[in-house]
Amino acid sequence: MLTAKFPVTVFALTAMIVVAGCKEEQTTQIQVRPVLSTVVADVDAVRLASYPGRAKAVREVNIAFEVPGKVLARPVDVGSQVEAGDVLATLDSDPYAARVRALEGQRNALKANLTNAKIELERREQLVKNNHIAQARVDDQIALVRATEANIEATQGQLDEARLNLGYTTLVAPFDGAISATYVEQFQNTIAGQPIVRVLDTSRIEMEVAVPENFINLEPFVEGIEVEFSSLPGLKIPAQVAHVGNEASSATRTYPVTIIMEQPEGDVIQPGMAGRATAKVHLPDSWSDQGIHVPSSAVFSPNQKSPDETFVWVIDPEDLTVSATPVTVNAFNDRGFLVSGLEAGMRIATAGANTLKDGQKVTLTTGGE
Repeated sequence: MLTAKFPVTVFALTAMIVVAGCKEEQTTQIQVRPVLSTVVADVDAVRLASYPGRAKAVREVNIAFEVPGKVLARPVDVGSQVEAGDVLATLDSDPYAARVRALEGQRNALKANLTNAKIELERREQLVKNNHIAQARVDDQIALVRATEANIEATQGQLDEARLNLGYTTLVAPFDGAISATYVEQFQNTIAGQPIVRVLDTSRIEMEVAVPENFINLEPFVEGIEVEFSSLPGLKIPAQVAHVGNEASSATRTYPVTIIMEQPEGDVIQPGMAGRATAKVHLPDSWSDQGIHVPSSAVFSPNQKSPDETFVWVIDPEDLTVSATPVTVNAFNDRGFLVSGLEAGMRIATAGANTLKDGQKVTLTTGGE
């Protein structure tokens, strides 16, 4: 009986293993991996895209006294327009003026003592020549002259500091601008460094926008930028790139780009206004020869013995499968690689390059372009 059942048992186990293997193979074949991706050098997308941001003053600073005291006057208020050199606030200067006068008197007294000490030194030098006094008396007088000179120098330093402090009792605007906030009222005591007023330079306006990493390499080819603010409908304000951040956000893979613009005639852009920026991009004919910018995480080398053989995963837009496409790395910088072998508009995977396989299906996750 046992011998009759044994083959059946073996057959059943074998069948189960085969079925399980087939299911595992099918599971492996249909496995779909989510990936981050980006579209390389999509100039049309750049032209169509607009980037939100908020206006801020090109310069803004809290102004404070460098000495403590009682605020006697603050002739400006929120909204006041000021020019460089205008008085913003003044302290009670009497204690500082008194200090200056006291040190001036001390210095003048020391100068008079020095004059007398030098006259006495000349007299003693004459007496020692005639052997009427000892040389020690001359040496003592020389020491007195030098000590008096040192005291004058120290007092002069204290006097210079006192005069500076007296000047610090008047607070002036460092540049043309507007008062956006006040922090101290008249007759209130303040300490050194405590903010008194906030001054904004709104002659020009800055705005920071977040630009995707696949667009950032096109920045040298930006011919101009137009900014529109929701509070100024229909008005397109020309702007230009001020500076580009060197590090992308790890969460959004975008670079901070600061743009700057002049105030338009007849309207005023106030700090805090919401706006959107649109770039005008023109690529020269020779641009493709220089290379297309891709993130460094998109480039991989499957053959460790030939690290110069580099590839990226190009995603087919129809069936969302990946294929390893060879590229040549022409240069690299802190934003990624410049590669040749790709065409503008191709979508490539930007993360997990070493875990993908040719022909594998993927899904596009949020966080890509």
